[in-house]
Amino acid sequence: MVQLAEISWSEANELLKKLDIAILPVGSTEQHGPHNPLGTDHLVAEALSKAVGDRTGVPVLPIIPVGISEHHRQFPGTLWVPHSVFRDYVKSVILSITTHGPRKILIINGHGGNEAALIEIAGELRREHNVFVAVLMAFPPTMVGEKSGHAGYGETSINLYFHKHLVKMERAVDTLQNEKLGPFTIKRLGSIGPAQFPWDTIDLSDSGVLGPAGELIVSTTASEDTGRALMEPFIEEVCKFVETLKKATLEDLLCKPHK
Repeated sequence: MVQLAEISWSEANELLKKLDIAILPVGSTEQHGPHNPLGTDHLVAEALSKAVGDRTGVPVLPIIPVGISEHHRQFPGTLWVPHSVFRDYVKSVILSITTHGPRKILIINGHGGNEAALIEIAGELRREHNVFVAVLMAFPPTMVGEKSGHAGYGETSINLYFHKHLVKMERAVDTLQNEKLGPFTIKRLGSIGPAQFPWDTIDLSDSGVLGPAGELIVSTTASEDTGRALMEPFIEEVCKFVETLKKATLEDLLCKPHK
């Protein structure tokens, strides 16, 4: 694996002449219950990026560790930046690496709150700068299941797999989610009756273990073995995607001419 931050400019010059692809891990620094590290999203994104970079030979750029996380702000230690700042920063980082060669970028994103902004960035770069950006969530789709949730057993298990020493399982709690906002029933995140509202985590959960309104979100059943079972097949899947992206011709991935 090649981490760009750990090589010299002369080594980077040789490497980036050979490759037109790079991986950019992006995440957040936000609460993940009383037991998981605040850096969960960026730590997992970085760990997955390193594993994929190691197996594919694709360089990994330095992690972007703070994202769009204001909805967790009532929990100490959570950091966030405005949507516009996040967009401009990520876009600028990508444009800077393209000046040295790579124009196919895989963003491995650990935080769902970043996703809309990253897709916007990818669209702008593809349409206006002839740069192809794919955005991939760092957590496997198989993690999503009944009672899993944010900081639940799936996410906690992945933390135990990648960095067990940072997880305090003795502090893990199972949390029944609130389902009332004043006189209204919360149907799902951000929805009351026929309307939507800008929800905060604290609206549903006092512990930060978060999921659908009215459900019990479990974290106490997490295990390293579960994390391994979730991540190892996913790492293989992402590696296959990267190998295909390496071979793809940039022109075939860019937007067709506007008529």
